[in-house]
Amino acid sequence: MKKAEVAGFRRYIPNIFSITRIAGVLALPLLMWPSWKWPLGEYSVPWVWIGFFLFLMATDKLDGTLARKLNAESELGALLDTIGDALMLLVGVFCALFSLARASLSDTLFWLCVVIVGIILAEKVIAYFVTLKWHGEGNTLHSWPNKIFTTVCCVFILGWAFTGIMPLWSVLVALAMMTYAVIDEVIYTVRTNEYDVDFKGHGLQKYTRREDLAVASAD
Repeated sequence: MKKAEVAGFRRYIPNIFSITRIAGVLALPLLMWPSWKWPLGEYSVPWVWIGFFLFLMATDKLDGTLARKLNAESELGALLDTIGDALMLLVGVFCALFSLARASLSDTLFWLCVVIVGIILAEKVIAYFVTLKWHGEGNTLHSWPNKIFTTVCCVFILGWAFTGIMPLWSVLVALAMMTYAVIDEVIYTVRTNEYDVDFKGHGLQKYTRREDLAVASAD
């Protein structure tokens, strides 16, 4: 039995959390005051920045959960969620590169990280144009590899902020995960033409062919 769509103000609640995340992300650079760093052992930790970033991560989970629970999923909600995800990674990495971990990077390593991070952040753009080419409408998918990639990047950002160090290996790991996520989402998008893909799995998952579903329905 299909769940009835929620009516009234409650259907906008998930979008309010998404908009809150977008506005909060844009405020992140304002929370990097040196006086807001407190010592913990050998580290000088920006607790206010880290706490706010964790709050933003929580709203990312909350808006999707509420949208499904209230049956208030919408194209606008999906767009706001995607923008919030992309901005959280973009601004978080920007803060790590140019402030939180900048002192630990040589000039060469800094610019190498800038180039690699630029490639990583292009993942959403790549996914958008692949779906635009194959379906005539741009979209950024949320396959499991993409969710894992986003989660790992957020964990790395928190680690960079906490320690004030941005190891090259962590940036390379993120690059490798992004490469796999893009390949998986390209496969995922292409297969939606032939298979009944629910956009909750991954590219190499087994799905039923649409023509087989049509035959089964006719019988």
